[in-house]
Amino acid sequence: MVKVNSVNHNKVYVTELDIDDYGSIIPLKDFQLSFSSTDKEIYNILKNAPYAAVFTARDFNLEKDVTDNDILLANPITTEELNLEKKRIIDDINRKIK
Repeated sequence: MVKVNSVNHNKVYVTELDIDDYGSIIPLKDFQLSFSSTDKEIYNILKNAPYAAVFTARDFNLEKDVTDNDILLANPITTEELNLEKKRIIDDINRKIK
């Protein structure tokens, strides 16, 4: 999961995020990913979503003519969905403790 910081025609600057056991969002690292400049769907998702789940060539272990940081799939995540995920994590931890 990433926070989308900025997007141009074929590059996106993101912050990788994690959610800890207390529901806090932890920024892990900032980096740049790329995508095909002809892929308007990925561009629009990243341009219009504050957060996204992105999958790269590395995630799929592809041996095609793409680099590890090429985005192949992106799913938008709204702030509401992020808050629901935080709540799920907190609830799961509380169930394990009891």
